[in-house]
Amino acid sequence: MILLASSVRAQEPVPPETAPTPQSTRTSAGAPAYEISGSAKSGKTPLPGVTVTAANTLTGKKYSAATNSEGKFVLSGMTRGRYVVRAEFMGFAAFTQEVVLNPENSSAKVEAELILASRQQEQSNGNLAAVAAAGRGFQSLAVDSTLSALAGGNSGFGGMGGNGGSQGNGDLSTLPLNGAGAEGPTESVSISGAQGRTQDFGGGNEEELQQRIQEFRDRMQREGGGGFPGGGGGGFGGPGGMVVIGRMPRGFNINQPHGIVYFSDDNAGLDARPYSLTGIESPKADYNQARFGVNVGGPLNIPKIFNGGKKWFFFGGWNGSRGSNPYDAFSTVPTVDERNGNFSAATYNDGKPVQIFDPKTGQQYQFQNSQGQTVPNEIDPALITPAAKALLNYIPVPNIMTPTASGQNFHYVTSAESNSDTVMLRLIHNFGPAGGPGSGPFVISGGGGGGGGRRRSQNNINFGLNWSRSSNNIVNPFPSLAGGTGTQGLNASAGWTYGKGRVTNTFRVNYNHNHVSTTNLYSNVLDVSGPGGAGISGISNDPFDWGLPGISFTSFGGLNDPTARRELDQTYSISETVAWNRGKHNWRFGGDYRLILQSFHSTRNAEGSFVFTGFATSQYATGSTQPVTDTGYDFADFLLGFPQQTSLQSGANSYNFRAKAFDFYTQDDWRFRSNLSFNLGLRYEYNGPYTEAANRIANLDVAPSLTAATLVLPAQAGFPASLVRPDHNNFAPRVGIAWKPQKQMVVRAGYGVNYNLAQYGTMIQNFAFQPPFANTATNTTDLNGLTGASPLTITNGFPTASSSTVTNNFAVNPNYRLGYVQIWNLDVQRELPGGVVMNAGYNGAKGTRLDTERALLVSGGQPFIYESSEGNSILHAASVRVRKRMAKGLGLSAQYVFSKSIDDASSIGGGGSVVAQDPFDISADRGLSSFDQRHKFAGNWIYDLPFGENRRFAPKGAGNHILGGWQWSGDFTIASGLYFTPRVLGGGVDIGRGVSGSLRANAVAGQSISISDPTTLKWFNTVAFCAPSATCVNPSGSGFGDAGRNVIEGPGQVSMNMSLNKTITVKESRALELRITANNVFNIVRFTSINTVVNSFTYGEVTGAGSMRRVTMTARFRF
Repeated sequence: MILLASSVRAQEPVPPETAPTPQSTRTSAGAPAYEISGSAKSGKTPLPGVTVTAANTLTGKKYSAATNSEGKFVLSGMTRGRYVVRAEFMGFAAFTQEVVLNPENSSAKVEAELILASRQQEQSNGNLAAVAAAGRGFQSLAVDSTLSALAGGNSGFGGMGGNGGSQGNGDLSTLPLNGAGAEGPTESVSISGAQGRTQDFGGGNEEELQQRIQEFRDRMQREGGGGFPGGGGGGFGGPGGMVVIGRMPRGFNINQPHGIVYFSDDNAGLDARPYSLTGIESPKADYNQARFGVNVGGPLNIPKIFNGGKKWFFFGGWNGSRGSNPYDAFSTVPTVDERNGNFSAATYNDGKPVQIFDPKTGQQYQFQNSQGQTVPNEIDPALITPAAKALLNYIPVPNIMTPTASGQNFHYVTSAESNSDTVMLRLIHNFGPAGGPGSGPFVISGGGGGGGGRRRSQNNINFGLNWSRSSNNIVNPFPSLAGGTGTQGLNASAGWTYGKGRVTNTFRVNYNHNHVSTTNLYSNVLDVSGPGGAGISGISNDPFDWGLPGISFTSFGGLNDPTARRELDQTYSISETVAWNRGKHNWRFGGDYRLILQSFHSTRNAEGSFVFTGFATSQYATGSTQPVTDTGYDFADFLLGFPQQTSLQSGANSYNFRAKAFDFYTQDDWRFRSNLSFNLGLRYEYNGPYTEAANRIANLDVAPSLTAATLVLPAQAGFPASLVRPDHNNFAPRVGIAWKPQKQMVVRAGYGVNYNLAQYGTMIQNFAFQPPFANTATNTTDLNGLTGASPLTITNGFPTASSSTVTNNFAVNPNYRLGYVQIWNLDVQRELPGGVVMNAGYNGAKGTRLDTERALLVSGGQPFIYESSEGNSILHAASVRVRKRMAKGLGLSAQYVFSKSIDDASSIGGGGSVVAQDPFDISADRGLSSFDQRHKFAGNWIYDLPFGENRRFAPKGAGNHILGGWQWSGDFTIASGLYFTPRVLGGGVDIGRGVSGSLRANAVAGQSISISDPTTLKWFNTVAFCAPSATCVNPSGSGFGDAGRNVIEGPGQVSMNMSLNKTITVKESRALELRITANNVFNIVRFTSINTVVNSFTYGEVTGAGSMRRVTMTARFRF
């Protein structure tokens, strides 16, 4: 899969919480939740059971989920902010990525590309994939992975000590090219083709899971002891050939069990206090995070029970985590006076006093208090509705008596419990001559196509069984919005490998079972929204759906608790791969078939959502339906019970989806000459759209003019059962070239195509919960409706629609085509004196048929979202990289990237999908991508400290034992800021079509956006933009804003991380490794987001800061 997401290595946290600002939305729901979705893979192989967490680094709030059988996950019910998403899986190195959720980007996609931990060990001191990341998202996968895999070979310091970079022997036959076909061990995307192995739950094949053997292999490579033909070299970052260990260190017996035991801890006592944007020093949340495990592998011999000799091998382990995560959030909530209806002291964000009016009479609200005084802008308590009083119980009262400069007056500090366990067992039986799991006790497969020679015959079978579980508490800015989630997964696999001569065939079958459950505080416990609580009519009466309604304000933090959900995902897969070596050609052929089943019980918006904007308490000029500026208040509307927009989605809540997918590929790794190699491949992928077992899904047939829509059901009106016609034309060519014109120079180039095969999974979720199988409604009102006989209220927010009214809130073009990205690159590498290697490269990526979402309102229907594939994007990136190979205990690397990305569909990048401002002019949305980051300079280092044996200082005695053997490593990043869009929330244009947050502001002529002395309270020139109104108009006369997308540059970013580690050899076959790591070691404050909503209390302010210094200590014992 490609894609639409980032494979960027996130630089430590960078998220905030902007409680006062309500959420923008990509759906027609009135108060939609923010969410992060995506997948986790190793190469092309989906990984089920991966634990995915998203932590808000300002508040510490953490969300968690596990990937399903397709390797996919969804984190829902989130709040606005910046998050660090972390994917963890036993046997694999952790993956992290930064994600931004804000009114412009209410959903985000993350594609976690996991590499085996043993491989990352070689790169652990700094992966230049982070340096190469010119942006996050659809295209950044091209930039990040291409720069690391195609523009520089191995990114980390693993290549510094050996033959990394260009080869010195003048022979390119061993240069690995991940050109097309099978996946290599790095993240090569642009020219990689095969689905690769169907990896187990615990990940990894048997050779790579032998970490103990790998450790000795690495030591021998550093210290000598035999050649390593087919090494990594200066190719495309792919694997080498067979790695032959010529001799083993004394005392090491490969035919005995070996393994690793580890423990890692991160707690509040070691970490710095979070940075306070409010100026209020808050108490540090008490938390502790411990990770531990044991993994063992070797011959399967059980004394007196089973003797497997040298033909049976096992690999198994248990990995777990226990702990809690800090949560610290500031919010803006109504004052005690405001909760009682008294707004005489309230002000708008421009400092002017709040004025509230009764539109029916045109008179200002006022109330005579007990002292006989008439107080203007105060609502008679008798007018406050029972529904509002009931819901006020779940909105906390202020606990900060002197509000911050941003008006934040509620502070919530807590910790969220989380724990997980994974158990893995794998058995291998070799046929034929006795040997180790890699076809001989001294042969470990590098996984690549190797240069020459006939492969040794292989014949073995293997079985795998993996189980995992996790549980996490969900916390939100208000204590009333808590919940929990739990996952449980099981994976079983079997494989057969048969090799003879130059041909090796591998056949595998796999079954994956994954169960996920999420709940809130009220599901099956308390009916807080229905007759027993707020008294809202028309909502679900199923106890499973019980929870709080969604409440959205423009001035305060709202209500949005987790949605109860039960999900079961199952995948059956079969794969086969054939490898054939003949002369200068290394051929690979293969294919996969997958049957995907998904069952779940849930609803999207069963308790309803309500948007309050202040329209119901605004003043209106005679004959006008437009509010007078600086009148009306959203919370006053709430107390009176008058929302401007409501939405509902309930009814049928159990669905069974299924889909089929298959792929075929062929690849030729052609060593044309000693200095010229080609990697040519072609891959075909088919992912069929999902269907529902009982056909309980629905779509709309939208007219080409976008002015009419008709309800359609599966297999009716010429529509297939999936409601979207399959896309069969998914051919993906991949080409790679490596040429060595001179001894010290290597030129590489590549081109590839990748498709977005994950989009169908998102569509089917939206086709569910639609009429006629469910109840949906999106209602908006205006002055006429408010003053009519049946105004829209909290308790009567979902009046019965006419039977002829189409109330579906989602539709997809039935001729939807899967989006794809073309990636190309050119890199020139030159060896310089002193062990220095320089790379200069260019990378490009063009996205075509990207997702586009429109908010439509047609005659005879309610507002709905219409999805099609019309978007485009383009990215260019130039990079210069300098590496000094490891010499005299020192290795250095640095890279500068200059890039620019433009698109007209924000379905790419870390921001997810955004509704187009003008549904009839998509080109008006063309602008900088949300992940565009113009400049990025990063580097890393590794240094063997000069203490201990054979070193300059303390070569003997106690000094050697205490100071000797320590290694210091680290990395740094200096980057320009990301870009933000000036937006308007609660605008009449948006409300009328069922969305919020797609409307952009108007640009004020003659005003510069940037200022010379930005501060946290004013990061840019706030008078450069204004909300469309009678006094702020678009010169074209349009009601849409004329400001461009992503025109405000956010704060730049600086980070530095360091690590100290030491390996203590107990015996030749036993060692203890100690490591202490400090992220943001110098405790540098990194501002991460700004509020660009022009009608927000915090407009123009910095609203998020990255996490401060965090220290982790780890101990590993290898035996």
